[in-house]
Amino acid sequence: MIPPQEASARRREIEDKLKQEEETLSFIRDSLEKSDQLTKNMVSILSSFESRLMKLENSIIPVHKQTENLQRLQENVEKTLSCLDHVISYYHVATDTEKIIREGPTGRLEEYLGSMAKIQKAVEYFQDNSPDSPELNKVKLLFERGKESLESEFRSLMTRHSKIVSPVLILDLISGDDELEVQEDVALEHLPESVLQDVVRISRWLVEYGRNQDFMNVYYQIRSSQLDRSIKGLKEHFRKSSSSSGVPYSPAIPNKRKDTPTKKPVKRPGHEHDFRVKHLSEALNDKHGPLAGRD
Repeated sequence: MIPPQEASARRREIEDKLKQEEETLSFIRDSLEKSDQLTKNMVSILSSFESRLMKLENSIIPVHKQTENLQRLQENVEKTLSCLDHVISYYHVATDTEKIIREGPTGRLEEYLGSMAKIQKAVEYFQDNSPDSPELNKVKLLFERGKESLESEFRSLMTRHSKIVSPVLILDLISGDDELEVQEDVALEHLPESVLQDVVRISRWLVEYGRNQDFMNVYYQIRSSQLDRSIKGLKEHFRKSSSSSGVPYSPAIPNKRKDTPTKKPVKRPGHEHDFRVKHLSEALNDKHGPLAGRD
């Protein structure tokens, strides 16, 4: 049998534990109620936020679509304006290039060819899109005038800068005498480098765009004339050399005797030159007649 004091102590202990458990249970119950309340509030806030987002989306989507349409319209307008500017520029080509074409390509070939390129594009545009336009006749006429100026410039460059070759230089270039030593390079310049570049550019343009190769006849006539004059000058040089007591050496190629181990016999000064003159003179006589004849 449990003593009354011990039973009373155990009873108080159990009552204290029960009271603590009741307090804990009450705290948990209050916490759950607060949590439920917070959950309800959060759900309410989220529902309200979702509703507002839907309203905002319904308001923004039409605006966004309208903005896209406006941007597309703006791009179309810009492209249209660009095309119009491009087309209008062809109508200004004749006015913008007429002065340059009228003044000619002398001293301004780069700018002149650039203007001719613009005229060529304008001709192609009007032929494809507006063949009945009066602008087509205008740019065609300007193109033909520019082409004639280029042909004239080609002839002028060839005429002004083509020079005959002196007889002495011809003899220097064709010399094959082993007894001669060249002290300096013998330069044969048919045309100055800058002039040659201009002639090449004009020739390429006339072949590619001018569709006319008459300039080749001009080149042939001028160059053949200079060649004929060079040959006549060489004949005259032979005539004077044959009538004089001795034939002078070319100043560009002095005659020197080479020292060789075999000690070749010394040749008479001017002997090889006289032989070369005689040989070329006979060849020219066969082609152009006797030296005493008409040049």
